[in-house]
Parts: sequence; structure tokens; C-alpha cells
Amino acid sequence: MDKQLAGRCLLTLNAVGIAIGGFVADMNATHIYNPHWPPHAKFHDGQTMAFGVFLSLATLFFTWRRAGDRQTNVLAAALFGGVLYWAQAAANLFPGVTWIDPEFLKAGESLTDFPPQLYIDLGMSAVIILATWLAWPRKPTTRRP
Repeated sequence: MDKQLAGRCLLTLNAVGIAIGGFVADMNATHIYNPHWPPHAKFHDGQTMAFGVFLSLATLFFTWRRAGDRQTNVLAAALFGGVLYWAQAAANLFPGVTWIDPEFLKAGESLTDFPPQLYIDLGMSAVIILATWLAWPRKPTTRRP
């Protein structure tokens, strides 16, 4: 497998992750089915899950697009593929935000712990950087006479 194909495959894997990840993480009692969450909070959760699907589609479109400038396509795929992770990481900066509702803390966990979601955000950011580097088009190394 050549480097560009490997990079495209990593971007595709990331796209699948952002399409289904929100549903896997949020379609349960901690989020959508949480009776303590007001309807408007559930609206925003649904919005985020749908946003993940749309970002995934945009990532796939630019990852496999044959038309246009290849560098622009790779950059667009990487940016669309990373936006959800970077927004999730930035959400921790807003006042009153916690990484989990207190009722769902497990023994030994604290609201002041390093948010586990940030491990995913950092790890997937590294995957996106690697995928971008691999998929980035190289100029031909042929010599001109």
C-alpha cells in the first residue's frame, strides 16, 4: 500500500469514527435518555450527533475526491475530520462544564480529573496529522533535462 492510500484509509477510518462515535457515546442514560437533562440539552446533543455525520460525509468527499487540487482536498478532509474533536476539547473551556454528570461518576473518579474525552481528542488529532502527512501529494522527483 502506498503512503497516499494509507493516509486516505486513515482519514476514512476517522470519518467512520466521527459518524458513529457520538451515537455510541450518547444514545444511553448519560445523555439522550437521561431523565435529568432538559429537552433543550437533548436538542444540542442530537445536533452534535448529526454534525458528526455531516462532517464525516465531508471528510469522505474530500478524502476520495479526484477533481480539484489534491493538496486542497487533503487539507479539507483533515480539517473536516478534526473539527468535532477540537470543538469537544474546546467545550471544556466554557464555564460550568464538566466531563460527566456527577451521578455517573464511578468509584475513584472526580469531576476535576483529566477528561477522558481529551485522550480521544488528542489521539485522533495525532491520527489526522499522520493521515495528512501520508496522503499529502508529493511532487514527482523526475529530473528535467
